[in-house]
This record gives sequence, C-alpha cells and structure tokens, in this order.
Amino acid sequence: MAGPEKSTDDARQGVTGTGTRYVFAISTAAAVVALLAVTWAFFGPPDMGFERTQSEISDDNPPYTTPRETPDWQEPAPVRNPENPTP
Repeated sequence: MAGPEKSTDDARQGVTGTGTRYVFAISTAAAVVALLAVTWAFFGPPDMGFERTQSEISDDNPPYTTPRETPDWQEPAPVRNPENPTP
C-alpha cells in the first residue's frame, strides 16, 4: 500500500501567489542602483575614453584643496601631574 496521494499544490512546501519573485527582482535592482550610486560617489563618473584637457591632468590644479604647510614643529607644553607637585 502506497502513501497518501497529494496534488502538486498540496505537496509544495512553500506558498504560491505571494509575489516573492517580484520582491526579489525589485530588491536586486535596488541593490544594483545603490551600489552604482556609492561607486559614483567615491570614484566619480566613469572615464569612457574621452580626451581630458591639460588643466584636468595638471598637478597645478588638483581636484582638492592642498593643506597649508605648518611651521617648524614645536613640542607641546609640559603637563603638570596634580598628584606630584614638584615643579
């Protein structure tokens, strides 16, 4: 004697008709868009092989502000230990 016969829908472990594939597709597309946005924010627009002008390549015109040079290094002032009052 064989076990009970079930229909295909009854034999499935999951529930059908909840739109899981659409949720998966939309979330995957949203993740790809988010990764592209983060990449664009960190690295800028992609270089598609267009010629860049000399001012864009030159070191005289960096894309960031250069820090000011500090004068000669000075040691910090000594700190007194309140538990040891020796001068």
